[in-house]
Amino acid sequence: MSYARQMLDSYPHTLNVDASVLAAAIAAISDCAQACTADTDADLGEQNLAEMVTCIRLCLDCTDICTATSGVISRMAEYDPSVARPLLEACVGHLQELRR
Repeated sequence: MSYARQMLDSYPHTLNVDASVLAAAIAAISDCAQACTADTDADLGEQNLAEMVTCIRLCLDCTDICTATSGVISRMAEYDPSVARPLLEACVGHLQELRR
């Protein structure tokens, strides 16, 4: 069981979202941020760094977006879809951009 799931299960109030889906999203977003950080580091070690500039920028953006999103969706007190949805969509958008 993930740490996020343990925290969600111990939350003393009723959640207005599916705890399993939320825990999986938190884990996936955290994994994505870590992968983008590692990819940035690998890109910086490439011989022709000039060719890696776009990838490095995308990875740094993705790391920042995923980190912010993880923080927002990890707050259980007041889930606000109008805040969470655009952040989640930005995560997906950047991941799709990185896969090109």
